[in-house]
Formats: sequence, C-alpha cells, structure tokens
Amino acid sequence: MKLRRIAVLVGKEYLYGSKSLIFVFALVLPLLLSLLISLMVGTIFSGKPRMGIADLGQSQLPGKIARLDYLVVKTYNSAETLKEDVARGAMDLGVVLAAGFDADLRGGAATGLDVYLWGESLLKHRTLLGVTLIRQIIELAGRDVPVETITTLLGEEANIPWDVRLFPLIVIITIIMGGTMIPATAMVEEKQKRTLTALTITPASLSEVLTAKGIAGGLVSVFMGIVLLTINRAFGVQPGLMILMVVLAATEAAIFGVILGTLMKDINTLFTAVKSMGIFLYAPAIVYLFPQIPEWVARIFPTYYMIGPIVNMSLHNAVWRDIATDVFVLCGLIVVTIVVASFLARRAQSNG
Repeated sequence: MKLRRIAVLVGKEYLYGSKSLIFVFALVLPLLLSLLISLMVGTIFSGKPRMGIADLGQSQLPGKIARLDYLVVKTYNSAETLKEDVARGAMDLGVVLAAGFDADLRGGAATGLDVYLWGESLLKHRTLLGVTLIRQIIELAGRDVPVETITTLLGEEANIPWDVRLFPLIVIITIIMGGTMIPATAMVEEKQKRTLTALTITPASLSEVLTAKGIAGGLVSVFMGIVLLTINRAFGVQPGLMILMVVLAATEAAIFGVILGTLMKDINTLFTAVKSMGIFLYAPAIVYLFPQIPEWVARIFPTYYMIGPIVNMSLHNAVWRDIATDVFVLCGLIVVTIVVASFLARRAQSNG
C-alpha cells in the first residue's frame, strides 16, 4: 500500500465525487440544520433577556433596572402572578422584593431576595440577568451588602433548552453524512458504473481504493465537524482534545462507510440498509432529546462513543478524565471495524 497512490485516489474522489448529491448534502445539511435550530429555539433573534419584578414595598430597584436598554423589564403587583409568568416562560427571571427592602439594604440589616428562574431560559440570558441584578443592588446600597438570594427553578422538570438537546443530533448527522455516506455511495456507484474493476487493474490495489474513499469521507466529516463546533462555539475547555475526538469519530464513521460500500450492490440497497439501521445510528441522539431516559441506554449503541465525548466536552466542559473510558471504547471499535473492513477487502479481491 503506497501513500502516493492513495493521495492520488483521494484527489480523484474530491474531483469527481464532489459533484454527487450526497457530497453536497454532507457539506450543506449540517449547516442548514444548525441554522434552523438556532432560528427556532436557539440564540439567533432570541431577543432581550426578560426580567419581572414584584415590588411589595416602594423600592427604587425596579426603576433603576427599567432604565437599562438591554433588558425587557415588567413590574408585577403580585408575587404569585410573577411566578406563573416565569413558569410558562413569559419572563426569564423573576425577582420578589420584600417590603422595606431598600431600608434594610442601606441600614446594613440582612435582607432576603427571592429569585425565580425559567428552566429553559438561555444560559447567556441567565448570566446577564444575574450580573445585572447584583450590580444594581450594590449600586443602590452604595457598598457590599448582606443580601441572601434564594433562587427557585420554575418550568419543566427537565430544564434543558431545546438547542442543547438537539445539538447531539446535529453532531451525529454531520459525522454520518460525511464519514459514512460519502465512501459508501462512492463505492456503490463505482460498482454500478463498473469502474471499480478498472481501478484495480491499474497498479492501485483494492485496499488502496477503499482506503482512499474512507479518507475522503473522513476528511469531509472532520472539516464539517470543526465548522459545526466553531459556529456553535462548542470546543469546550480543551479544543485540542475536542479536535482529536472529532477525528476519531470521523475515522470510525468512514471505516463503517467502507464496510457498507463493500457489502452493498446498488444505491437502493444501500439506502434501504441505512434507513433500517437509522434507529441504531441515531439512538444516542434521541436519548439526549429526552433527559428522563437514563444515559446508560445510549451507551448500548456504538454511535454513542462517537458523539458522547464530543457532546460532554461541548456542553458540560468535560476533560480527559471524564471521557477517557469512552475514548478507549471508541478506539476498540475502530480496531474491530478495521479488521472487518480488511477481511471484506481481501474477500472482494479474491472474488474479483
């Protein structure tokens, strides 16, 4: 197996394969999905953070906060009405000011502050509202103050925003479309056009052809994975490790794509097989959609080890010690699929 011949074959894949619909989908579909989800439930056009204030006395705090042009502020006469609005998402944050709040604040007495938070509010809104509230209280008192803030989370029990829940699905689609579908469809099309036999008559071996197709799909998967993480600013706290995980996931997807391409005889059979395996391919992402499902269910499926470390690093700032076991499992899966792909290549060479 010579690297120069493989490099030439990879160039051929990009020259001719880039015209296929699957190749275009692998580049465009993840971006379209990411944009669509951002428009529907994400941060694009999400508007200003919304704060509701129920003033049970005559505090100056609501007036100070209402003058800030980067917030939407609404005042309430009843704490219960405020809680209802926060619970249904009409307000991102609700604050209840007790009677005599300002006097206690300025007099140095300990005072309480009830804060209600909508469970599905955006993280950036939560941060901005919290920082603003603390800063305005300090300015009102003119010094550090002994305020005890009690925060109550309202809304759905599973308070995970939908853009976060859908992120794993976009990741797995990105990896599968590029890493698996590109080499698989390229192999099947070569068979249907009878050009695969012509390639193996040249000095290039079947193993080199399969390797080139896998590399071509894997590189697209890696590139689009990095683009997706860049758009969503989701590299976590260790970008280098994140990129390594994208490379490993794309490698596994590409080898699987080569196996599919070797086994399938035509495009219709390939798409039927992919559709029938859909639940197994995308099951981990479906588990992420419903937080009530235990995570161990996702771990049953091999594709979890392709997206699990990426998702945990992106959304939960996981580091190496948190994902090491999953990475080792993924490396084991890569070794197994390489052995299977090599066996199928030798069998195809002997039958060809």
